[in-house]
Amino acid sequence: MFDLHVVGAGPAGSFAAITALRNGKNVLLCEEHKQVGVPTHCSGLVSASGLEQLKDVVDYTSIILNTITRANLHGKNERMTLSFPFPKAYVIDRAKFDEMAVEKYGEEGGKIKTGHPVRSLSDLQSHCIVGADGPISTVARLFHFPPITAYSSCWQGVFDYSSPDLSAVEVFFDPSWAPGFIGWVIPLDEYTAKIGLGVTKKGCLPGAKKKFITSLRLSQAKPISEFSALIPLSVRKKTGGIFGSHKVVLAGDAAGQVKASSGGGIFFGAQCGRLAAKYAGEPAKYEKEWKKAYGADLALHRLFRSTLDTLPAWGLDAWLMSMKAAKIDKWLMQAGEMDEYSKMLDGKALMKLARTWMP
Repeated sequence: MFDLHVVGAGPAGSFAAITALRNGKNVLLCEEHKQVGVPTHCSGLVSASGLEQLKDVVDYTSIILNTITRANLHGKNERMTLSFPFPKAYVIDRAKFDEMAVEKYGEEGGKIKTGHPVRSLSDLQSHCIVGADGPISTVARLFHFPPITAYSSCWQGVFDYSSPDLSAVEVFFDPSWAPGFIGWVIPLDEYTAKIGLGVTKKGCLPGAKKKFITSLRLSQAKPISEFSALIPLSVRKKTGGIFGSHKVVLAGDAAGQVKASSGGGIFFGAQCGRLAAKYAGEPAKYEKEWKKAYGADLALHRLFRSTLDTLPAWGLDAWLMSMKAAKIDKWLMQAGEMDEYSKMLDGKALMKLARTWMP
């Protein structure tokens, strides 16, 4: 038996495993797929600040595909541009990120089993478990955790597409294209881009996808590659518990620790994975500590998403216009955060907001 069994070798699982290893635990990390990082169901767009906080495990600088310094936010007819004088985000090779994290774990003496799914309690090789096995978590099912209540069905393809600005990501809020979520164009280079969208209404992804790619004049184009995925948009009401002799915590997508604003989960998944390893034997403390560290941020992402859901298409245009009129765009360019929204509410950030209103 191992001190800790981590199920799932994505960011949450690999960061949990390496944290436990560094704390002297005998760890088993298992992954259902034969190759770590494959298949990849992620845009690979990650904040620069988030990647810096994960650099002790993954030196991301070698897997950057593109650097993002601008975001164009689109309503139905209105647009707001946020420009930054420094890299705000990077498009990374997500499969390589996962591979590098697991390689680091192996270099430090960790044991991993690939092609090793967990299907029943008999497959578990410790009484302490970290479930980091995605939004449809087998660990969560085996221990009867409460369900994730909100999901987005997403699709993304890599297309031959020349973006007008290689440093800009395009984000679309028009509900006729991406009802309940967003659409995006993320340039990779001069000739290709990742193009995708998500919806929250069951059954409407094919129609929304058709409308979206038609609007981009890609209706006759075939993607170089594509995938569909389910992204959690709500946190489970319970992410840790004691079940007989088993102490179980959930991290990352399995816990719903994902930004409801964009579906990004690498930063929060990895950071909560670290906490899951630290408090794996104390599920109640894990719940308390991850919520203390990141609960407010995830709640603010959810509030942002819920607010947008109340607006009709014309309301989204009005929202963007009002943001520009109130100079919120200028403040966001100074103090905006992609992950930790709560940092925008501290005194220093609010002072920057006040200065934008001064003549």
